[in-house]
Amino acid sequence: MSKDIYSFEWFGHHKLLRYFIIEAKVINSEPLRVGAGRGASVFEPVDLVVLKTYDASKGKYLPVIPGSSWKGVFRSHAYRLCRTYGLNVCEGVPDSTCLRGNDFLRKVTGTSVEAKLRAIVEGSIPICLLDLIFGGPGILSHVRFSDSLPLNEARLGYRTMVAIDRRTGASRGEALFSVEYVEPGTEFNFRLVAINLPNYALGLLAEVLRDINDGIVRIGGLKSRGFGRVRFKELRIRIREYGGKALRALDPIDESLDAGADVIEGNEAWRLLNELINVWRRSLDMLRKVSNEGWRWGVVLG
Repeated sequence: MSKDIYSFEWFGHHKLLRYFIIEAKVINSEPLRVGAGRGASVFEPVDLVVLKTYDASKGKYLPVIPGSSWKGVFRSHAYRLCRTYGLNVCEGVPDSTCLRGNDFLRKVTGTSVEAKLRAIVEGSIPICLLDLIFGGPGILSHVRFSDSLPLNEARLGYRTMVAIDRRTGASRGEALFSVEYVEPGTEFNFRLVAINLPNYALGLLAEVLRDINDGIVRIGGLKSRGFGRVRFKELRIRIREYGGKALRALDPIDESLDAGADVIEGNEAWRLLNELINVWRRSLDMLRKVSNEGWRWGVVLG
């Protein structure tokens, strides 16, 4: 097993195998509201304001989609997809995560990379695919999301809303509230960096991104009231591979792809994402086997 555990060395962060970077412009085709909460709106003219950050170069506050929001959207939809495909993954929230507190520090004997890899591969510390991708207590994330800031003039709108009485179907006058939102047509930057992820894990991220682009997944709040649909344009993928051909298989579950180039743009970038989604779908039988064994990854080593 000593040699076999290094078949899954992407689990660790002890060496660089691959950077996979997705960049794009994000345009909201519906009102967009990533909120700052009621506490931030005490001195505001509306009840619910959008989250803003100060841009020193422009000397003003701009609406922002924080990287933490992107990560939350990607993880929550990845969870739904995994459960749909029969993988027993955790939600990554308190009381619903593979790891709690300092599990690694407490359970892994020794501090070597080999000890940590063996603990995961042999299943003495079961860690699901989503905790490996997005991180968890004691496990560093393999993905990084940047904050998204406006690339053009971001116009803010205001709307008064009211709760609906479920019995009468009429509005409840005492339940009025006003919200601030970003008007449709605003362009934001988008940047996702995936480090050392195998192609099937990249395919899971690609499926989430495609569902966002198709309007299946929405961003921010008030989704049921017609808010939050966005789409991606000018998609650009950059690949930096260390020690081998771009998009080679990184573990026994994985499958190699021919990326064609280190920088892929436009329709070719979407084509590559679709190919990665196909790799993800073809990996599901083996991933279900690992999941059914309590995330004992070594079951695929024979």
